[in-house]
Amino acid sequence: MSTKYLTKSLLSGLLATVMTIGTIPVISVSAAQSNEYVDPADVWMEANGRTNEFDMNATTTYETQYCPVCNMDTTSLTYRVPEYTRSGETARNHGVQFSDGTLMDGEGTGNVDGGAPGLDAFYTGYHWTKSVCQICGTINSIDGEESYSFGKNVYSLNPCDYNFFLDFDNTTYTPYDSEYHTTTLKSGQYCQFCKGTHARAEEQQDKHNFNEEVDGELGNQRFHITGECGDCGYIKNEYAAAKSVVQSYYGEVDGQAHTVTVTDLSDSGVNTSIRYGTEADNCSLTSAPNYTDAGYYPVYYEIEY
Repeated sequence: MSTKYLTKSLLSGLLATVMTIGTIPVISVSAAQSNEYVDPADVWMEANGRTNEFDMNATTTYETQYCPVCNMDTTSLTYRVPEYTRSGETARNHGVQFSDGTLMDGEGTGNVDGGAPGLDAFYTGYHWTKSVCQICGTINSIDGEESYSFGKNVYSLNPCDYNFFLDFDNTTYTPYDSEYHTTTLKSGQYCQFCKGTHARAEEQQDKHNFNEEVDGELGNQRFHITGECGDCGYIKNEYAAAKSVVQSYYGEVDGQAHTVTVTDLSDSGVNTSIRYGTEADNCSLTSAPNYTDAGYYPVYYEIEY
C-alpha cells in the first residue's frame, strides 16, 4: 500500500512587495512558512528558544518602512507569527507586549501563557511581529529608538486586522483502510499576514473513489485488479478468481427434463454473464435447453466476465 496526502485549499492573495531600486544587502534568516495559506498550527516546528521557534514558523514579507538609523525609507524584512496561548486569550490582556514577557511599558515581565499550537494552545486573534532593516541590519528599527524592542531580537504583539481575514474551505483525505479513507472538512477564516486561523473541523469516513484497471489472466483463472483512490491516493493491488463448474446429466431415461448447468464460483466483485445456445456462435439464451428423450445433445455456453 502506498499513501499520499492531498489537500485542496484556497490560496491567499499575494501581499504587495515594494522593493527599492539598487543593490540591497539581505540579512540571512531562517523562515519556514510559505506565503501560500497553510495553517501554522498544522505544520508547527519546535526550536530551541522562543525567538528561534518564531523565526522558524513565521510568514515573512519585504516592506518599505522608515528606519531612524538610516534616516530614510528602507526595505525591511518583516516576520509575523500567530499568537497561541493555552487559554486562547491574548497575553495583551495582562499587559504583555513583547515575546520575552516584557510588559507594555518596557519594565517588568508577565506570563506569555505559551503552549504548543495544535496541541494545547489556541490562536488568539493577535500575532507577534519583528523586522530587520535590509540596509543597516538593525532589528526592529521601525519601532523607534525609544521602543524597548529597538535593536533587540524580540517580537512585539499586535492585533490581527479583521479587514484582512479571508474565508477558506479545506478538505483533506487520509487512508483509513482498504475500503475507506478519512475525510477532514476544515473551514473558517485566516489572517492574510500571519496565517493565524479560526477554524472548525469535522471528520467522516468515506469509501475510496477508485479508478480501476482490470487485467484478465484467464489462463490462470483470475483477474489482476489495480486501482488508485482519486481522493487520498490509496493504491490497491489484488487478484480475483474467475471459476466455473459445468455439470450435465448422464443416466437413465426417467421422463424428467435434464439440461446442462453452469455454476459461477468466481470471487465476489467479479461480474459474470452466462448465456447458452445450440450453436457455438449463437449463445443468447439465459437458461440451457431441456431434454427428456434419450440421446446426446450438444449445449454450448458462453461466460462473459
